[in-house]
Amino acid sequence: MTPPAPRPPVVAVGELPPSVAFLLSRLGYEVSRELGEALAELDLEHREFGLLRLLADKEGHSQRALGAMLQIPPNRMVTLVDGLEKKGFVERRTHPDDRRAYALALTEDGNAALGRAFQAAFGVEARTCEPLDAAEREQLLTLLRKIAEAGIERGGTPPGMHPGMVER
Repeated sequence: MTPPAPRPPVVAVGELPPSVAFLLSRLGYEVSRELGEALAELDLEHREFGLLRLLADKEGHSQRALGAMLQIPPNRMVTLVDGLEKKGFVERRTHPDDRRAYALALTEDGNAALGRAFQAAFGVEARTCEPLDAAEREQLLTLLRKIAEAGIERGGTPPGMHPGMVER
């Protein structure tokens, strides 16, 4: 006979439950919402910020290769790049090794937008971590990385990428 599943602890209304999963989910939702609002003021979405970040590091890669790195299907990648191109943040160039492919590059306006987006993200992080001193913030970051790395090993989103990049 299988023993009964353990009962979750009773939590009074207004109290935070002693659950890592619940707290991470709640904080993730709140931080994502706040960052989304900050990015919206810059006429950017999370996915666009993510692609600009990747382009800053992988400029000149093909649109298809970047989409594969982000695990974004080609049709979604085209739509995402089209939007950034219309905003003047990205340009498609003929790929030096394959004339059938496009190499993506940040424009000057794209670099400036990325800088503003990073400032917005740093502001959200500063407000989120305000109750922590420097040592506590570093400890939290270490523990969150450990959890994230275990998730990657289980087939989660690649390092440096956010699962929101592939949704929609």
